Amino acid sequence: MPSVRITGVQMAVAPSKTENLPKILKHIQEASSDFLLFPEMSLTGYNSDFSDIRTTEAWRQIAAACRQYYVTAIIGTGARANGHAFIQSRIYTHEGNLLGTHEKLVPTDGDRKWCRPGEELRVFKHKGITFGCLICNDLWVTPGCGPYPDPRLSYQLGQKGAQVIFHSIHSGDDQRFFQYHEANLRVRALESKLYIVTANAVPPSGTVNAPTGIVSPKGEWLVQCPLTGEQKFSYDLEID
Repeated sequence: MPSVRITGVQMAVAPSKTENLPKILKHIQEASSDFLLFPEMSLTGYNSDFSDIRTTEAWRQIAAACRQYYVTAIIGTGARANGHAFIQSRIYTHEGNLLGTHEKLVPTDGDRKWCRPGEELRVFKHKGITFGCLICNDLWVTPGCGPYPDPRLSYQLGQKGAQVIFHSIHSGDDQRFFQYHEANLRVRALESKLYIVTANAVPPSGTVNAPTGIVSPKGEWLVQCPLTGEQKFSYDLEID
């Protein structure tokens, strides 16, 4: 039965790397965990106005920090390929290697004004566990965020053998969506019989509308951060 220590960071995300990168590097330095999860677009800020050259250099610094402090980090970032922008999670291992990426498959209407959907749902194996990544709307396909069908990506990952989903979020502060987001996390973990680890970005108002924490395959919260302000949790997860 593998046991992994997971840390999730509920972080205020600025519009640019200038403010975000030092915070990310500091969290990596202090983590003392096997896996470290950051919110959606936590490196570049939630926009497409990022430099490819400076973003690539930031990725190198993150990879070096993961190697130095022996932690596997899942970073939210903007990325570009063939002239198109994507919302992406990048997985850097404790050896400083890029294990893989996940591109947001169900961007919202607002996202699609500047980014493209990803094309592939992937699973990864590392430190004795099988896991996948989802980004915000990928998991819950929130009503009002676009007329898109729900592909039930969490269920698909469960069918692919994932034991854990790392869910990076930047969902804002509209509290009318809180119950929908929270219930979706619990029900989808229950349906797919896996753990869902979340990390949300702190909005300007200071209060998130989806929790940061870990939901068990029974649909129960194992740990949950306070909903207001920058927070983080660490939890030792034993996975059957």
